[in-house]
Amino acid sequence: MTAPLPPAGELVRHSGTMLLIGRLTDVSDTHAVSEVVISGDSTFYRGGRGVPAYVGLEYMAQTIAAYDGVQRVQSGEPPVIGFLLGTRRYEAPRPYFEAGETLQIRVDMTFNDNGMAAFDGVIRVDGEERALASINVYRPEGGMGIEEAGR
Repeated sequence: MTAPLPPAGELVRHSGTMLLIGRLTDVSDTHAVSEVVISGDSTFYRGGRGVPAYVGLEYMAQTIAAYDGVQRVQSGEPPVIGFLLGTRRYEAPRPYFEAGETLQIRVDMTFNDNGMAAFDGVIRVDGEERALASINVYRPEGGMGIEEAGR
């Protein structure tokens, strides 16, 4: 029997309304999958429209953070803050994620060396691709605690 995955709030160093992913549903050595249910209470929700598709980049980034959090927890370390360096080719064919949609966010690591990593991300709704991106991130050696990040 596989142990259940920790809640996203234990893996991502965001809290309150800035914790955007709902739950981690799958993780391996090279990928992670999370879910987000869009509702009128979603952070960045715009009445009658939904959540702007560009927020999908942050959904992907937080899924990467959750992936890293799992890797660290499994090594006996606490989750730490990493840095989103940039993205290439963020594509979203629709301008909004609509209320009632459940987004499935998947990130696959394509490169990892000396704290620098790259991931391909995709957001799907009912199997339909709704956003794609390549994301570059940096994780300082030994990590950076939340207290040090504000200095």
